[in-house]
Amino acid sequence: MAVTPTDPTAAEELKQLNDNTLVRTHLSLDSEWNQYKDGIERVSWGLNALWSWRASDRQDWAIRLNLPVDYQTSRSGSDHGDVIGAGDVEVGVGTAFRLNDSWRAAGGIELHADTASDPLFAEDVWRLKWGLGVAHDFTRWFSASVSADYNRSITEEDNIRPHSYFETALPVTFILPQNWSVGAKYRALVDFNNGDHWGHTISGGIAKRLSNLPIVLSASVQKAVSSSSKRLQVDVTIVYYFQRYHSPK
Repeated sequence: MAVTPTDPTAAEELKQLNDNTLVRTHLSLDSEWNQYKDGIERVSWGLNALWSWRASDRQDWAIRLNLPVDYQTSRSGSDHGDVIGAGDVEVGVGTAFRLNDSWRAAGGIELHADTASDPLFAEDVWRLKWGLGVAHDFTRWFSASVSADYNRSITEEDNIRPHSYFETALPVTFILPQNWSVGAKYRALVDFNNGDHWGHTISGGIAKRLSNLPIVLSASVQKAVSSSSKRLQVDVTIVYYFQRYHSPK
């Protein structure tokens, strides 16, 4: 039986899961499960919307909105018990460039707002994040990118230390036949207000773009490789891509 190759449009939709230099208009629902060493488990559902528009043949602009809902339970006899509520809203704006047929770049700024309905889910800060990213398609089936983000709080609640940290990510994506892909990511973070503490995580996942609908289903697992209160993180995401003007390259 012949193997059906992945078409260019589906390939870009699969790469966008890990590549912030691609900004196709979409809606997504992300389910994130976290297990912590103290017995606490937290589930977050995030409704994400990204709207993009063309500035020129090689430049796009985009606006992103994230609306989270969090649920936390504890197996260690915590007084909090089971709690559910809205999390901190995030909104951002950015631009992406196609430098040529294989190189891309992007940059943007994002606001993390202190809007959580319960103190358990709040970071108690208003924070800005500035980010840059560069991506390269080495072949039709393999791409890699690097991103760098600086986060800094602009206001904090009482007794909350200011946030100031830098993070970088190195994701790679392998496009497989029949609209499948696998990806891996290394992420490092240095916290300038916590003794310049470094944190490192690795993650891997698999994704499938449906044949008859512009929908991508993905699942990934993330594990800290340095000291962390988190044991494991599992993500399941559903992304719906809207029809757009951009022709596949």
